[in-house]
Amino acid sequence: MSESSDTARSLTASPIAMGIAGFCLGLVIAYGVGLWQRSQALAAEAEASAALLAAKDAEIAAAAATAEAQSRAARAADSRTALVLARLGLFQALNDLDQRNFGVASERLSEAAARFAEVDAAALELDPAPLAALQADIAGTQVLVASDFEQQRVRLLELAARLEAQTAAATRVPSAPATP
Repeated sequence: MSESSDTARSLTASPIAMGIAGFCLGLVIAYGVGLWQRSQALAAEAEASAALLAAKDAEIAAAAATAEAQSRAARAADSRTALVLARLGLFQALNDLDQRNFGVASERLSEAAARFAEVDAAALELDPAPLAALQADIAGTQVLVASDFEQQRVRLLELAARLEAQTAAATRVPSAPATP
């Protein structure tokens, strides 16, 4: 019993050993608290970064959707322009036919038929089959030198009317809902 009491007395009797042991225990506790605080700060920072990243991803998705909508609108506008230019080419060919410029009228028909390559029927929400048939009819129409060109004139007017119907369908603007 005297040995254990001597050991206990030597530990309690030495204040320097107790101070060192307390200091080491304090360091270990402080280190543990520091690790816990750091992990909490890192978790909060990771959560904030994830939220910021999600917000940026949402902005990018919205910008991509806007860009796609603008691209569709631009394709539709370009397609409408091509249809109007093809229609103008038909009317110019008709005018050239009236002035007996058969070669120029034929060139204008070729240019009008070539304009259909720029038309995106899907962007205009049109059926591509009538557009392809109209393009083939315009490309297949030949303006020949003749003393009686009335049949050719009627043919060009008929093509112009068909093209005008397609252009009107393409340029139709949906009506805005009425506000009460």
